[in-house]
Amino acid sequence: MASLAARPAWRSALSVVARSSRVSGCQLIPLVIARRSVSTQSITPAEANEILVKQRGNRPTSPNLTIYKPQITWYLSGLHRITGVALASGVYALGLGYLFAPVFGYSLTSTAIASAFGAFPVVLKFGIKMLASFPFTFHSFNGVRHLIWDTATELTNKAVVRTGFTVLGLSAVTSIVLALL
Repeated sequence: MASLAARPAWRSALSVVARSSRVSGCQLIPLVIARRSVSTQSITPAEANEILVKQRGNRPTSPNLTIYKPQITWYLSGLHRITGVALASGVYALGLGYLFAPVFGYSLTSTAIASAFGAFPVVLKFGIKMLASFPFTFHSFNGVRHLIWDTATELTNKAVVRTGFTVLGLSAVTSIVLALL
């Protein structure tokens, strides 16, 4: 009798299954080794494209986000990403502006920026300060919220909604305070 190592792996597996289920190994071979004949034919690229178009029509469509009920978690997640991109873009824009401004004859020193900003009307100053402070405060408070979640606290549905509104409120109040400075 051949040793276990000399036998094909599928045969030893079949014998184990056959012994446990009282089915002979010969009856299991068709289940393990499936045969499927494939026919091929030569087609033009245009015909191949037509077949692909027909197949796309038979594919199921994934549900879109419009079937889900919008929740505060959606909006805050999107706003967190948007504020992160806005803050990073602002840093890059100011850095590149400071680097290339002298090439075009401009001065972006802090003195020049402060004097230009001081000439704006009060309402415009407040609006610019709000636009600058809200992304920073929201992203910071929401980041703290995520750090709290990392400690496995405040993860119930009610707590997530409560902390979401808390982050929005803190961000709005803090932004207004910073804009009034």
